[in-house]
Amino acid sequence: MKQITVSRTVFTLDELDPAAREKAIQALRDDAWETLDSDMIAEDLAGRFVALATGEHPGVVSKNELKDKYGIRIYWNFGYSQGDHAYIEGYLHRDDTPNLAWPENVFYANITRSGRDWATVEYVSVTDPETGNERDHYHGDEYAATVEMVNNLNNQLYRDVRFLVEGYTSEDYVLESYIDLPRRFDVTGQYAPPMFWAEA
Repeated sequence: MKQITVSRTVFTLDELDPAAREKAIQALRDDAWETLDSDMIAEDLAGRFVALATGEHPGVVSKNELKDKYGIRIYWNFGYSQGDHAYIEGYLHRDDTPNLAWPENVFYANITRSGRDWATVEYVSVTDPETGNERDHYHGDEYAATVEMVNNLNNQLYRDVRFLVEGYTSEDYVLESYIDLPRRFDVTGQYAPPMFWAEA
């Protein structure tokens, strides 16, 4: 049987014409979206929560550290859909989060997951004016102000999620990540079959 040699020309990003290069970059951004590391986003987001809550940014924070030190978990989802969200769940303590806008006399809030996409403040702990003791409070000005504080925090965390995801899938990010990308695109900017890929 006669052997046939198949050859194919493949290009780096910089060798493509502008239209093909734009298509190739979009393919890289699509790949970045599909392979987005949710743990990396979660750790970045936990660090942003600590910055909002304490006024000091520690960098990335693990989910376990967030739960052990601050008593909460952060749930999030982002995909440009109606179900996008970010919110905290757990016991949020004033002493651990002094940078938040705590109402006077509220010491902690119990925040419970009420659905797949949201959470609510179940109750807060306040000082009883008659006894001076702490007691659970399910309504009133202190409760309403705490709900507003938590909602504002969740809204900021959602904006942070969007910022992080869009950053990790941006053109600048993929170009920096793939600066030494081998030749893998055909003349139109589409991926050539992997068997034709070569170092630049």
